[in-house]
Amino acid sequence: MIGVGKSWVGHLRIWAIGLGLLLASAVQAGIDPAMYAMRSAAVTDPHGLISALRLRLTSQAKPASEPQRREQLWWLGTAAINSNDDGALTTALDRLDRLSAGDPVAAAAAGFLRSRHDIANGNGGGLGEALAAAGKVQEQANPAVQAWARFQLCDAYALDELADKALPLCRLARDSYAALGDSWGMADVENDMGIALQSQQRARDAALAFESARRRFGALDAQPLVVMVGDNLAQSYLDMGRPVEALALSRASLKQELASGRISDSVFSRADIARAYAALGRHQLAYATIQESVATARAAGLDGQLTDLLATESRMAERIGNLKQALADVREILKREASTSTPALRALQAQLEQRYAARENTLRIRDLERENRLKDLALQAAQATQAQHDEAQRREKLGAWLAWAIAFALVLILLLLMLFLRTQRRHANTLRIQALRDPLTGVDNRRAFLQRVAGLLAARPMERQRAPALLLIDFDHFKRINDSSGHPQGDRVLALVVDYLRGGTVGLGHVARLGGEEFAVLCPSLGRERALALAETLRIGVAALSLPSEVKVQGVTVSIGVAIFDGEQCHDLDSWMRCADAALYRAKGAGRNRVMEGDAIMRPAIAGPA
Repeated sequence: MIGVGKSWVGHLRIWAIGLGLLLASAVQAGIDPAMYAMRSAAVTDPHGLISALRLRLTSQAKPASEPQRREQLWWLGTAAINSNDDGALTTALDRLDRLSAGDPVAAAAAGFLRSRHDIANGNGGGLGEALAAAGKVQEQANPAVQAWARFQLCDAYALDELADKALPLCRLARDSYAALGDSWGMADVENDMGIALQSQQRARDAALAFESARRRFGALDAQPLVVMVGDNLAQSYLDMGRPVEALALSRASLKQELASGRISDSVFSRADIARAYAALGRHQLAYATIQESVATARAAGLDGQLTDLLATESRMAERIGNLKQALADVREILKREASTSTPALRALQAQLEQRYAARENTLRIRDLERENRLKDLALQAAQATQAQHDEAQRREKLGAWLAWAIAFALVLILLLLMLFLRTQRRHANTLRIQALRDPLTGVDNRRAFLQRVAGLLAARPMERQRAPALLLIDFDHFKRINDSSGHPQGDRVLALVVDYLRGGTVGLGHVARLGGEEFAVLCPSLGRERALALAETLRIGVAALSLPSEVKVQGVTVSIGVAIFDGEQCHDLDSWMRCADAALYRAKGAGRNRVMEGDAIMRPAIAGPA
């Protein structure tokens, strides 16, 4: 889903620097400055390093020793991932695999490279690959190997956005590198710690970690790395309300990237510059800058980066009121991701349109509230006028009939104003309710659902046995109903099924419509077993519903994805929704009309007939 989750820019910075370390066999007391140059080249000139290493691997007059080949292949894989060179990565992995038969460090190196590639590209199993790789060298007595393995796990957890698990390992790795006298390794670890702290919304602590990493790289005369970490630091500065400093750091990073021809990194730095402009209130300039970033990505064929850039452009277009462009960007995102589309992505356009409608209602509410304030002032003015008239009547000793007439008129005005104010307030309250209800089914809309989830998560801690459960429900082949019977009949079917869902979850959860034919049931304290049982009951019950005679299909079925908020795999709204969404996607892929649980590897799923 777009707009949910951490910044991909931060991920690139972890990966680009995080792999820049030396294999254990090459780490000695008193690090050779040439080794630092190799680390820097893997980040600042990966294409050049790949060419040099390929030449060295194929034309060495004297065959290299096994530790030397292992080191060269590690750097080849590192530079390949930094430059998205799949061919070079395949070469490095194939040769490391051949070395791994009698060399656990080579086996671990191959596993860590695969882990980085999988996590950076959003493939599943990357963290498990890193844990398996670390297990291959757990028995190694060499302290350099232990430092390296700890750092790799720290980096993997940070990349996988598991900051609570990353930070303890990062601290162990930093202590290990300190004992080895490896300042570069300490700087690498502090950069990862900054990323992990930033993901915990601890911007000030993250900034301290990034600043320490920059000082260490500066002391090693690795100025390109100082500038690169500066782009991470810029994100912390933005969160700390320091957009001017953030803008300067991102501009320096962009200048370096353009000079070295790193187009991919330059696209993200320019996007960070756009965010800084937005934080400074320069929304038109921010929009123009993100447009330039999108244009550069298009020209360079960076399709993998274009989706996130379009999402940022859409938000900035919406900020300046260019709703047409915002919708166009979302449509392009949907078109680009059609081959891997999920129910949540298919509903994105409808969700955005609903958000616009909700925003318009919010603006209308603000206008009404402004009018109410004016009426309050008028009421106060009328009260003051009445007092002045009363005082004037007493002071001038006019006749009682005139005083009563004036007082009656003023009271009548007050009553009319109060009645009008009450009507306006009722109207505003009605609009607020409409902004939180789906007009077709009468259940909560996406906005109300997100508010309810935020309130639930803010009330933690929660008992594990009664953990909150999230059920994502999507109709199977609903388009057939609309195509065969028409959209009005499709709406009748939606309302019929929602009535059943609402009745079947009384006292257990809250039903909400997320958009289109996608619904959610939020169960605050149901626990895993009861959640799966409820999902299966709802699936069976929907399949058994009798449809109106006007609907030209025999029945309707749903697929359900279930995710339990366990505080680990699902630790915030983003991870919870992604877990449930992934389960729903698997239910669709497995044949529909079935229930799938988010953690399908560890626990069995409940499935109905295909």
